[in-house]
Formats: sequence, C-alpha cells, structure tokens
Amino acid sequence: MYNNCNMLFRTGRVILVAVLLVIAGCGGSVIRYVNPDANFTYIKKVAVLPFNNFTTDRFAGEKVRAVVMVDILSRGVFDVVEQGEVSKILSLVLRATGAEEGMVSELDRETLKLLGERLGVQAVVLGSVDEYEGRRGESIVSVSIRMLDTGSGIILWQAKAMATGSGFWRKIIGLEGLDANTLTRKAVKTALDTLL
Repeated sequence: MYNNCNMLFRTGRVILVAVLLVIAGCGGSVIRYVNPDANFTYIKKVAVLPFNNFTTDRFAGEKVRAVVMVDILSRGVFDVVEQGEVSKILSLVLRATGAEEGMVSELDRETLKLLGERLGVQAVVLGSVDEYEGRRGESIVSVSIRMLDTGSGIILWQAKAMATGSGFWRKIIGLEGLDANTLTRKAVKTALDTLL
C-alpha cells in the first residue's frame, strides 16, 4: 500500500511539473536599456507614434501601436495622447520641418521638440515591429520600443522583446501555438515591464 501511494505521489509530481512547463512553454526574451541619467518623474504625458513595420503583415505596425497605447494607459503611469490627434499633429509637424513622413523612427531633435510642444508631451514612444508571424505552430512576434525625451531627443529607455507561441512543451504535447495577437500583448507587456 505504501509503495502504491509513493508511486502515485511521484507520478502526480511529474504531471504537475509537465503542466507547469507547458503553461510556461511560450518562449520569449527581452533586451533593455535604461539611460542611467534618466529621470522619469517629470514625464506626465506621452505620445505613441506610428511603429515602423518590417514584416509582411501590412497592419502589424498599427496593431502593435494600439497594444502599446492600451498597455501604457492600463498602468496609469503616464497620460497618453489620443492616436488621431498624434497622427494629425505629426503630419503637420513633418510637413513644417520637411522631414520624410515614412520614417518616423528617424526624427531629428528639432522635429521632436516641435512635436513635444504641439502635443504637450514630455516624451514620445516609438519603435518597430521586426517579426509578426501568426502561422499555426510557428507564431512569433518581435518588437523594438523606445522612449525619447522631446526636449533633448535623448533615448530614455529602449527594449526589444520577442514572444513565441510554439514552445518545446507545446509541441511535445501537441497543443496549438498561440496566435499573433496574444503574442503581441505578451511581447509588449514584457518590454514595458522593464520600464513601468
């Protein structure tokens, strides 16, 4: 009787470990930088600019931008300027400074300063979507996000996060991979957790 209970207990532990590994089986990684001289206490409001999209999904940039905005708002640390207002002012500022509208990631210091003044923000959040694949079993989302001071143009914070939905244990047990929307939320949260 004792051996049966002991065997059952061991089997239960093995199953519990396997279940925990499956749950944690969604791979992901993050690389971050925080400017050692940055003081985030003066930042009350930020603008989330359009994300550069380096993927085949033509809407990946806007999908990630929307998730970043919601995640920042849900944390209650900064106010966020409404997306339509940001797009309108950004277009006007880019035209006024002669900057190229397609590459928001290459804003110069003057453009950033003007954008900060017009939007009433102390910092902007921008970045890129480097991978956005949602195929069954091969899902991966990789994003790069950074925060720039609008007055100086200095990078205050930057992170690159990746989330995969087809971890080793998910494959072993035959669970379906996570979709790109779920992975986007996970990658953005992982990146922003290094800041907020």
